[in-house]
Amino acid sequence: MTNQITNASELPDVVVFDIADGSFDFYTKEQFESYIDNLRYELVDNGLIESDEGLDFDDVLEMVHGEELFWEWLPKEVK
Repeated sequence: MTNQITNASELPDVVVFDIADGSFDFYTKEQFESYIDNLRYELVDNGLIESDEGLDFDDVLEMVHGEELFWEWLPKEVK
């Protein structure tokens, strides 16, 4: 991960923080959902889960990264 907007081609919807190295990345909603889907496929391919088992974003991130990653939706309007 890097400390700059590298994954979002438009205004980001999500920020992901990596507490292990202090880095963060920004994603659009579609990019974040694609990232999570790719992690789900990796879990299935590695035999850690069968299909997606109804796992939400938090479940998937915790299974792959443990307690090292946190994410948040970004506000659309900042006043």
